[in-house]
Parts: sequence; C-alpha cells; structure tokens
Amino acid sequence: MTMRQTILVAGATGSIGNAAAVAMAKRGARVVLLGRRAEKLSSRADSIRDALTDAGVEHEVTDISTLVIDFSDMDSVRAAAEEALNRFPAIDGLVLSVGAFIQGGPNVLPSGHEVMFATNVMGPFLFTNLLLERMQQSDGLVLHVIAPFHEDLDWDDLESLENHRPMKAFNRTKECNRVIAGELARRYAGRISSVAFDPTFVLDKSDPELKDRWPSGFSGFVWRLMAIFRAKPPEVAGEPLAELMLTHRDRGSINGALFVLDERSDKRDAAMNDEAEGERLWDRLELLTGPSPR
Repeated sequence: MTMRQTILVAGATGSIGNAAAVAMAKRGARVVLLGRRAEKLSSRADSIRDALTDAGVEHEVTDISTLVIDFSDMDSVRAAAEEALNRFPAIDGLVLSVGAFIQGGPNVLPSGHEVMFATNVMGPFLFTNLLLERMQQSDGLVLHVIAPFHEDLDWDDLESLENHRPMKAFNRTKECNRVIAGELARRYAGRISSVAFDPTFVLDKSDPELKDRWPSGFSGFVWRLMAIFRAKPPEVAGEPLAELMLTHRDRGSINGALFVLDERSDKRDAAMNDEAEGERLWDRLELLTGPSPR
C-alpha cells in the first residue's frame, strides 16, 4: 500500500482517535477527523498541523481535514457519508474509535434508541456500510477500536433499555463492535479487510472532560485503581494503530484478526468468530439502519 493514503478517523476528538490521527499524519497519510463538534475538530486539526511542523514533517493544510458527524443521529450519519463520498475520490481506511460513555440512563433519543447504542453501534455500522463500495476500490481497511472487557449480548434487551447499568451497557456496545468486526470480515472478504484493535486501558489524564465520563459506584472505584496501576497514555495505542493502518501491503492477510496494541492475537476471539451471532447482529442492525450494499 502507498503511504499516501486517505484515512477517516471516527472519534478523532477522543484520546485514542486523536493520537492515531497524529501518528498517521506523521507517517504521511491524509487524515480526515470525524466528530460531532466543528469547533473542537478545527482545534484538533490545528494541533495536529502544529505537531507536524514541530516534527519537521512537510505537509499541506489540506492534508488534515474535518468532517462533522453525529453518530447518534442516522440522518447526520447519512449526510456525512454523502459528503465524504463527494469530497474523497479514494477512501483507503476507516478507523472507528467511537466510544461514548454516558452516566445514568437509560438515555433515550427522540428516535427511541438508547444513546450509547446508537452512537457506538448503529451510527458506525451505517457509516461503514455507506462507504463500503468506495472502499472496495482501494482495498480498504476498517479498524474497529474495541474495549478490553467483554459483555454478553442480551437479545431481548440489546440496547440496555430495561436493565440499564451504564458500564455494562457501554461494554455491551463495544462487544457489538467485536461481533461486527468479525462479520464484516466474513461478508466482504477479498473486497475489503476488517480488524479489531484492543488499545488496552488508555486514559488521557490531562483531558479536562475526563471527570464527566468517569463511571460511578463500584465501576468508578475499579477505574480509579486501573488509572493508577494500569492506564497508558494515548500515544501507546496511537502508534501501533497507525502502523497497522498504513504498513500492511497485503491487507487480506490480516482480515478478521484481533490486535492487542502491536501484537496479533494468537487466540480466536469468541465474539468475532461467532458466525451465528454475527449474522444475527448484522441483520438486526440492518433493520434499524437500512440494508447494506451487496
């Protein structure tokens, strides 16, 4: 693969997405930052350009661009996908680093969907599907940033509307990301590639909004312990993510794989390799968002 690729980064204002965008830009990629707030995206883009200048990396202003999208709103997702297709003749890769965690709840949108499920699962699924035809033209790679924790899917309460515990509901959305990563790899093998990326436990302790996203109760206690003893800075995930996106010449050789930072897992991931669950979740999401291209 040429190093001059166009990579879309969903969740680019988050710690992992931002670190990955910086690392890919330093390696020569054209990076498109995706997020909900235009002003924050603009600020992130400027900071990445400054980082490139400080590192002595030649670049054009247009090498770092932005695209506004609200993954909780399917109309916004469709509009953003249409804009992306109009603006970018080639889309070589898509990083899905979307991980909204919201306290309390269930927090139900006007659409009737729980906000974490809509943002973390439905929106990324729809956006990816709308770009699949374009990505097939450039041997595209979709990278799904997952969580290091597992949570079984409850098919009677997939969106965690009835028995809602915020941390459990969040982990369930990230389990959906694992399942879809595997199902996408099976359905589009030979046309695009799909991998899951476990960043381990990453925290940007300088993030002023971190306290607003901190879990409450026992989960919050566990997170505080992990923040002290296990948390890694975002760059620890951003660098291997960039390498994974940009350096594999034969992307088909990694299709369906799980990476933990820079290591390809030797173990079969149960969620990614459960074909029945993958097909069931894909079909459910198509009912919620619309049919996928064939």
